[in-house]
Amino acid sequence: MPNFLDRRYQGYRIAILVAAGAAAILTSRARHIAAQSPEVTVKSAPELVGSKWLNTSRPITLASRKGKVTMVEFWTFECSNCLANLAAYERWQKKYGPMGFTIIGVHTPELKAERDETRLKAFIAEKGITYPVLVDNDNKNWDRWSQEYWPAIYLVDKSGKVRAKWIGELDSMGSGGEETVAKKIEGLISE
Repeated sequence: MPNFLDRRYQGYRIAILVAAGAAAILTSRARHIAAQSPEVTVKSAPELVGSKWLNTSRPITLASRKGKVTMVEFWTFECSNCLANLAAYERWQKKYGPMGFTIIGVHTPELKAERDETRLKAFIAEKGITYPVLVDNDNKNWDRWSQEYWPAIYLVDKSGKVRAKWIGELDSMGSGGEETVAKKIEGLISE
């Protein structure tokens, strides 16, 4: 009987070890990404391109935002990490919006289904997203900003320079991203 049990559970033990190894790698990667955020090399923010915007009556340029702090957020609606950040964005927009701060979402799809504008509009309405969203189905903005990950947040200062970034979920594994980014926003507004 012991041999039967040993063979029966051997597969489970292997699966558990593989899962634990994968979790350790993912945790290490998340900590690495969090550790490198939000510091960046200060440079001019690439101008946003594209004519399809949601939640605004006209396209928005970063040049038109000079004198104000802007957050450019790359996301896609089926990304669970992107969804995890939505509540923080809403809090920031409410708190800092009266001070001239705004968020510009750049929706760059990863999956074919995310290119469906009707689904995107329904998602925005369902989640109550009120800030402007640029539809980036051709990845032009993604490429201009040298993007690699969803979600990615860039803080653009009053002079149009990228001053901070955050890659991934804000508070994944206790990384404290929401508080860190909020302090950066406050610092940029007070400059």
